[in-house]
Amino acid sequence: MSETACSRRGFLKAAGVIVGASVAAPALLASDAKKGGANLSYPPKKIASLSALKKSGEMDFNYPDADSPCKAVMINGEVKAYSLLCTHKGCPTMYDASAQTFVCPCHFSKFDAAKSGQTIIGQATGKLPEIMVEIKGDDVVAYGVDGLIFGRISNTL
Repeated sequence: MSETACSRRGFLKAAGVIVGASVAAPALLASDAKKGGANLSYPPKKIASLSALKKSGEMDFNYPDADSPCKAVMINGEVKAYSLLCTHKGCPTMYDASAQTFVCPCHFSKFDAAKSGQTIIGQATGKLPEIMVEIKGDDVVAYGVDGLIFGRISNTL
């Protein structure tokens, strides 16, 4: 059997390539995750009528697809909308209008609806994905998602 000798220079070159790749890989993966995660634009979709939302105070809808349950709520005269899936284990949250929070019945995480869905307490470490909305006349139109929808590896359709 022949044994291949490795020079010191060859060893250092190989080690440099390995270290360089390990430093560059997280940055490349983070840029891919950002493209598929926050602020990704989806096709606009009417999710509610503003007048009906003002009367009821909240309205369920699906966005960006049928597998993504969401809720639009009125808070201080402003429309806010979030994915209902808890970021901890994906349990559907319930909206508590009196406290302006989304509450997960599975592990008791709470999210602040007035503050971009921030986690208040519980097992969840991330905020609820916020559905970006705009008002066009009497239409409430969703056009994107800020955050990763639970159960997906990216926010792509």
